[in-house]
This record gives sequence, C-alpha cells and structure tokens, in this order.
Amino acid sequence: MKRSELFFTFILLPIDIAMFILSFVLSFSLRSHLESPFSTDFGLKTYLLYSVLLVPVMALIFGLNGLYSRRNYMGYWQEFYKVAISISATIFVLIVAIFLSKSLFFSRLILIFTWILALLLISAGRVLLRSLERFFLRFGVGVRNVILVGAGDISEKIVSEIQKRPDSAYKVLGMVMTGDRKSDLKILGDIDNISVILKKFKVDEVVLTDSLVSRNKILDLIHACEDNKIYFKYVPDIFGMMTSSFKAGLIGSTPVMEYERIPLDGWGRITKRIADMLLAAILLLILSPLMLIIAVLVKLTSKGPVFYWHERIGRDEKKFKFFKFRSMYLDKCDFEGGEKWTTKEDEKTRITPIGLFIRKTNLDELPQIWNILKGDMSFVGPRPEQPKLVEKFEKQIPEYFRRHKVKSGLTGWAQVNGLKGDTSVKERVQYDLYYIENWSLWFDFKILLKTIGLIIYEAFRGKYEYRSRS
Repeated sequence: MKRSELFFTFILLPIDIAMFILSFVLSFSLRSHLESPFSTDFGLKTYLLYSVLLVPVMALIFGLNGLYSRRNYMGYWQEFYKVAISISATIFVLIVAIFLSKSLFFSRLILIFTWILALLLISAGRVLLRSLERFFLRFGVGVRNVILVGAGDISEKIVSEIQKRPDSAYKVLGMVMTGDRKSDLKILGDIDNISVILKKFKVDEVVLTDSLVSRNKILDLIHACEDNKIYFKYVPDIFGMMTSSFKAGLIGSTPVMEYERIPLDGWGRITKRIADMLLAAILLLILSPLMLIIAVLVKLTSKGPVFYWHERIGRDEKKFKFFKFRSMYLDKCDFEGGEKWTTKEDEKTRITPIGLFIRKTNLDELPQIWNILKGDMSFVGPRPEQPKLVEKFEKQIPEYFRRHKVKSGLTGWAQVNGLKGDTSVKERVQYDLYYIENWSLWFDFKILLKTIGLIIYEAFRGKYEYRSRS
C-alpha cells in the first residue's frame, strides 16, 4: 500500500471519532437552545464521557461493516448507507445501555439529534476526505502504476475507463503480450520476459486479462510478482461476458465454486413487486392531474391519439404493450415498432412542439407507471426494447438474452450512466447484467435518486445521450 493510501486509511478513524463526539456536543447545545433553562441531571462533560465510552463500540461496528477497508469501498452512496446502518446500531447499543441502567438518564431529543448529526457529520467528513484524496490523484500522488498482461477487449476497456477519469487511482504503463494479437497500447515485452519487465519499470500492480494463458505461465507470473513485492490481480473471463459472482462451497472435502442465482429470484422478486405496486399506486394518485393536463395539451396541439404504444419484450421474453404520451406527429409515428432509436435530428422533423417539452422533461414516460402497476414493468430494470431490435441484438451479443431474466424498467443502471437512446448496446448490456446480479432495494433507491438528478439535468441541458461527452 502506498504512503498516501496508508495516510488516508489511518486518518479515517480519527475523523470518524471526532465527528461522532462533535455530534454529541452539538446535540447538547441544540437541545439547550431549544429549551432554556434546560433541566437535566447531566452536564456536557457527562455526555462527552458517554460519547467517549461509546467510541470503541462505534469503531467496532464500523469495522465489521467494512467501513475501514479500502477494498470494500464502492462509492459515496454505498458508504452513506453503511454509515447510516452503523450509526443506527451504535445508538441502539446506547439505548439498550440506558434501558438496562435504571440510574442512567439520557434526553430522548439529544439521542435523536445525535443520530442525525452523527450520520451527517461522519458522512460529510468522509466525503471531504475522499474528495481530497481524489484531488491529489489528479496530480499523480498515490496513483498506482499498472501493467496489463494480455491484449484484447478487456484490456482496452480497462484503459478506456481509466482514461475517462482524471482522478483515477490507476495509471496503465503498458501491456505485456501473451500471444500474436495486436494492440494500440504501449507494448512492454512478452510474458516470457516478465521478470525483466517488472524490474525495469516501477510497477505497483499486474493485472492478467487473458484467461487463455497457460497454467505454468500464470504461476511464473505470480512468482515474479511475489519476488518484486507487486500486487497480482486477474480478470475472470468465465463464459465470456458473464459478470455474476461465484461463492465457495464444498462437495465432500473438495472445494468448488458455485454459480450464484440472481438476487431477484424468490423473496427478492416478491419484495420488488410489492414495492413497485405501492409506489406506482401512490404516484398515479399524485400525478393524475399532471397527466390529465399533458393529455389535453397533446390532443389540442396535434391530430391523433394521446398515447403512443407498441410491443416491447419484457421478462421471460414475453411481449407487452408499452405506453408513452405521443410526442410525434401522427404520420411520423411507427406504432409497429422500427429498428432504430430516435436521434437528435428527429427533433426537427418528427416531434411536435409539446412533444419537445415532454421529451426534454421525460414527462412522456409517465404512462409507463400504468405498465408498472399492471406488472408488465418495474420502476428499475433493463429498458424494454422492440421485438425487431431484440432479435437483432441477440444475434450480435450472446449475453443479451440474460436481460430478460427480470422485468424491464422505467429507468435502469445503464440509463443513469448515460447509456440510453442511440448509444453502445454492448456496454449497456454490461451495466444491465451488473444490475441484475447485484440487485437490492438499496440499489433500486440509488438508481431512482440518480434518475431524478438526470431528469433535472436533461430539463435544462437537453437529452443526455445527444450531448458530447468526449
């Protein structure tokens, strides 16, 4: 681990502790201002004492939840979720202690304030620390030098993703060849000379991306990394594009890896359906006046039906009728479903004036809430495609059919990452499969929040897929 990584890992615990104690101080002060004089048997020093005694409990719970492991860091939202769970557990321990100790009295309002402030302050401290670390990464401080072993799509994808982020913690020095396949990346040499290459360059990590390398060469690669104190990683390319996780198991005393079923089987599927039904019913009640206004405007401004519909492919490849508010002139609508998406140029010739507005604000998608209530769709999932496009993509992308293991969604993980409309289908499938294999209610909530942000963005800046992101 680099010195900068050690520093940011080490300083994380003191910052959490400081924010936790500060939450007690601010809670006491806030309670005092709300009710003056504030009658209590305990003064600030006593509250501080209990906050300090609670610190080891907090640190232990945070540690058990992986909040001090750099390997488990998945992003701001996931970290916020884990902090919320950990703080709630810590406060619960305090409440149990209060209950068991008849002589111990704590203001209930202070407990509530402490829970809220601890969540906000600790999360804010962590965001600032992560932001500071990323700021230094832009200037090369803490960046890990990486060598990729093997030419191919996986190596190119890794390089592409690293280059897109100026604050990436990785820098690819070049590629070590494992065969005759050519690459546009800098070639450092052949895998047979890996020991010489590792000594010549200042390398922190070696990533094997070619799953076809022989076992003996992989062992030589691992030994070379061990000899030079370099981290070794590999990209599992099991069954091509599959990204599902595997779990360890035993058959007798023989260790085996079991392919895990998707989380949306069994109770996950039931839970998601209940959540969809409740949210859809609530939204239809709240948004019905707005939907009525849009329907009237569509009808008054152009000839034709209020709704646009055609068949889409959903879960288990079943067809269903997909609804939108009509945003195009009637003679430009393709109710049978075409073989291409709407593009920027279509705004000039096919879309009505009111259609431009409801498309820009994504209000044309509101009728799909009815699809969700019926059970054709879910709020979150892979976007449904037309039968002709599905047939085309299944021939081009072997894993495309796996998108239909779950219900289609009003929004999805691919869409909130900019992959919507006329964008890369192959990359979109990767995002969809990641969502399917890592589903949780929290993941759905995160995607819905990101969708709201994207809708606001598009309302002011235009359709995201039409904008240049180079």
